Amino acid sequence: MAEVIFSNLAKKYGRDDLVIKSAGTHAFDGADMADLSKQALFECGEVLPETKFSATQFVYSMNDEFDFVIDLREFDDPWGGDISDYIKACKTLQSFCKALYNERCKT
Repeated sequence: MAEVIFSNLAKKYGRDDLVIKSAGTHAFDGADMADLSKQALFECGEVLPETKFSATQFVYSMNDEFDFVIDLREFDDPWGGDISDYIKACKTLQSFCKALYNERCKT
């Protein structure tokens, strides 16, 4: 969800120079986004990408590939919960991503 949220912020502010990619410590390479994640993003007003999401497993070399890597393990993972858990997580990520964007990326 964080990739979608941060990408939407970048698009909103015309920052097409940013490379935004998410990776999970428990992701299955190539897997689609969970249906509840998609539903929560939609219900929180986010625009889902036109291209199919493809999960990526985090590897430590990514620390060298990107300007900054954000560890989301400190956030409550909604996995296994219901839609209300996913919406709560989405709203938390929206606040976090907006603050991060304003601090590091807004021109």
